[in-house]
Amino acid sequence: MIKEHLHVARLTRALASHLLERAALTARHLDLGVTEIRAVEQLYLSQPMTIGDLGSSLALTSGSVTALVKRLIAKEIVVRQDDEEDRRRVWISINPDKIAWFESFYLSTIAIGQRAVEDFPQEDLETVVRFLEHYCAASTASTDNLKKEFRAQKRAGARTPRP
Repeated sequence: MIKEHLHVARLTRALASHLLERAALTARHLDLGVTEIRAVEQLYLSQPMTIGDLGSSLALTSGSVTALVKRLIAKEIVVRQDDEEDRRRVWISINPDKIAWFESFYLSTIAIGQRAVEDFPQEDLETVVRFLEHYCAASTASTDNLKKEFRAQKRAGARTPRP
């Protein structure tokens, strides 16, 4: 079973690497930072998002994501909106005037991805989606456990072993 898990881990790591490479290429083309383009990609897929959720999805600190959002607002790529029910919460989304502009850089990628998806029957795709949701949840739980473990070690004054 570990062999299968390692194979899945290699494939997901390779996919993540390709996605990061594409983000870097697009960022350079648009004269944006890689983190800026990753944020816009995340918002495109998940919008709207709170600043905290955006930061978590990009593994950024609260200060870093706040600065990132300010830059994207200044460039008029994203807009912020206060939550009507909770004034402490702020929602971030892609500026509606920029969605078509953003999509234009991904049309070929979307078409290639769509063709890959069309190669599989609906039942297989449903299985893949269920697997990925389950695998992402397990990965999130594992990361949360690791954070707790590292914090506990730090509080206990444990020294981090060096190679």
